Amino acid sequence: MKSKIASVLAVAALLGSVGSAAAFPRVVTDLAAFRSGPGLGFLPILAVPPQTVVEVRGHIGGWSRVFYAGKIGFIADSLLARPIIVRPVVTSVVVAPAPAVAVTPVVAVAPAPVAAPVGLITAPLRIFE
Repeated sequence: MKSKIASVLAVAALLGSVGSAAAFPRVVTDLAAFRSGPGLGFLPILAVPPQTVVEVRGHIGGWSRVFYAGKIGFIADSLLARPIIVRPVVTSVVVAPAPAVAVTPVVAVAPAPVAAPVGLITAPLRIFE
């Protein structure tokens, strides 16, 4: 009777640790075997290449229950890492206002008419005629 109670409690604890309300992404760090169950005794379904993002839906011991390629399987926790989220760095460029340039108004002054000096020839000269 004690062994039945222990078995029921072990199964309940196992199911409680598998269930996860929220799925979260993880990145595969090395070539990983996507297994049918949580352990090396379970057959690999396929190989997951490094840098692949998988969706973790729970944990059992040192294994993560993941969704990948339309299937549910298990990958060792040691082969999964949190994805690095690179957010753009926003820099603001502050442009200083241009210094005020003192503008002096330009006054147009008409030249005063100059009278021709007396005694000079004002007609055009024809030197080579």
